[in-house]
Amino acid sequence: MENQHSTLGIPKPVQIFTWILIAAGSFFFYVYTFNPSLSFPNASLDTYAAKMGFASTGVRILGSVLALLISVLANNPRWLFITLISRVFIELGDVVVGLLLDGVTANTGALLVLAAVEIWAVLKLWQVIKDRP
Repeated sequence: MENQHSTLGIPKPVQIFTWILIAAGSFFFYVYTFNPSLSFPNASLDTYAAKMGFASTGVRILGSVLALLISVLANNPRWLFITLISRVFIELGDVVVGLLLDGVTANTGALLVLAAVEIWAVLKLWQVIKDRP
């Protein structure tokens, strides 16, 4: 009997999670690029460094959203696997920065949960990739 993963591409739960990441990422691209005070009430865009910091974070988020979108539309588990691996490292890096700057906050907790779910998705994708040489 043929393995069920061999013809499915990206598993449905991972696809759903990816669409959630795309929607959330699109929102946060808007927030960081155009209206950081939505997430950071004390955000000030009075300096070039602040503007550049928020805008470059927005661009990074947009790049990740586009990679997720391309991977899920192509139904390519290998592309999504590598995209999510890079996101796990980004989330964990953001956790470290958050801990250094603010200590334990709801944001660092949320990023840890997000990284954990991304690791779950990576493991699901690894099963598909491993089963389909």
